[in-house]
Amino acid sequence: MSGRMTTGSLIRRHRLGHIPELRVGQEIVGGRFTSGCSMANCNSDCCSGGVFADVAEKHQILLHADLIRSHMDPEQVKDPASWFEKETVGDTDYPSGRAVGTEVHDDRCVFLNGEGHCVLQKAAAASGMGRYALKPFFCWLYPVTLDGGVLTLDDPEFVDRPSCCKHGSEGNLTVFDVCPEELKLVLGEEGFAELRDGIGAPGE
Repeated sequence: MSGRMTTGSLIRRHRLGHIPELRVGQEIVGGRFTSGCSMANCNSDCCSGGVFADVAEKHQILLHADLIRSHMDPEQVKDPASWFEKETVGDTDYPSGRAVGTEVHDDRCVFLNGEGHCVLQKAAAASGMGRYALKPFFCWLYPVTLDGGVLTLDDPEFVDRPSCCKHGSEGNLTVFDVCPEELKLVLGEEGFAELRDGIGAPGE
């Protein structure tokens, strides 16, 4: 591929071996965030309805059930059999091709504690595991996401979070300003540079 990246352009450098042709979505090219948006302002609203995890991620979580339970609030669901939905769904955006949703308790993901913090992340950090060891990939990635092999941004109407990651057609910040860590999780440093340089800064 040569020239400027546009919607549908192929990203050659990325970390997703199960998606041989990762393409650029319109929201990555044209999405804008207002001044003040920052992932540091996350209040976990995006997690309240539960999330989807690869079936391999579910297996990893259940292997560490005792560790995870030790970091839960008393009010959280402690039974691992109640942490995930019973049915899996086919989805090629997930490495195994199968995904499963987390259950929701009291209008929040079972892994969110009373402070709105993910106990999967807390458990991994406390035990010295890698930061990505237990928390599902798509949780780390949000609001960047994959949709049918396309790198894009999640639906801005899903939740109203203007101080964090609500995007639209107007604003002076790009996805590279607000979500560099999330993009690098998918693409790595080289792929991030390929995408950034291929799209260019607004107005170029």
